[in-house]
Amino acid sequence: MLTWRYHLLSLVAVFLALGLGVLVGISLSDNGLVDTSQDVLVEDIQHNIDDLQNQNNLLGRDRAINQRFQDDTFPFIVGGRLQGKRIAIVASSTAGDELQRKLTSAVHGAGGQVVSNTVLNTRFDPPAVTAKIKAELKNDTQFATVDDSTLITVVGRELAREIGRSGGTRLLTTLQGTMVDSINGSYDAPVDAVVIITRSESDQAPAYSDLEKQFLLNLKELGVLSAAAEPTDAPRSEIPLFQSVDVSSVDNLDSRIGQVSLVYVLYGEKGSFGVKPSADLLIPILRSLKQSAAAAAPSSTPTTSVTPAT
Repeated sequence: MLTWRYHLLSLVAVFLALGLGVLVGISLSDNGLVDTSQDVLVEDIQHNIDDLQNQNNLLGRDRAINQRFQDDTFPFIVGGRLQGKRIAIVASSTAGDELQRKLTSAVHGAGGQVVSNTVLNTRFDPPAVTAKIKAELKNDTQFATVDDSTLITVVGRELAREIGRSGGTRLLTTLQGTMVDSINGSYDAPVDAVVIITRSESDQAPAYSDLEKQFLLNLKELGVLSAAAEPTDAPRSEIPLFQSVDVSSVDNLDSRIGQVSLVYVLYGEKGSFGVKPSADLLIPILRSLKQSAAAAAPSSTPTTSVTPAT
């Protein structure tokens, strides 16, 4: 049984231990051992910081050299690949101007021409868009039956026609301020390819992905080559959406490597390229123009008819 004497002895032992600890601490302090340990610790931390700074400087230098190499070799890798091709860009409002400028520069570097640039608002309000169409296009038979349930199907079809096949800009102009943020360039002639640039965020309208899907499916029906791209830092990747409609894509358009991939996709390479888990390869197989032409050409080897023995 525990008695009061046991508790008293326990308390005395605790106080004795505390006292001994204080005496030891004072002794170490008087001998400078604590200060020495602190100095050593500070010195070690400073060495670690210096090492990290040196490593960071080396990485920064290597990155700059790598970027310069990519920029210098880019024209030789893609040069002439899109010669004479007319490209239309359709960008989400969240993609940003810088990404569009990089794509435009890549297309021009490959010999192509960006003929139009359409920016769609990812946060559009479907009922507001329906009301706008009914108010301003009520006499157009193509929009006679538009309501909230058919809006995305109809708009996806007509946007594909206007952007991909020179169908005018009546719908694009009507939807400015609701679904369309801006239109620039020429829409009066068919294009060779359409590129969708997206940077999907959590607050985009749920119907926006459906609109992209309908737009791409209708481009395919019209016989217009389509491609899709997003930056590496997209909060939510839409590559699986593009794969579901068999549209080739690039998930790192913000890099020179991604821009090379997109040029090759616009030239006819198929697949999902980039650095995310959804990618098939980092980059398409790089071929010369002659090699690409030879690979695309039908075989000229005559076929031999074999008559089975009787």
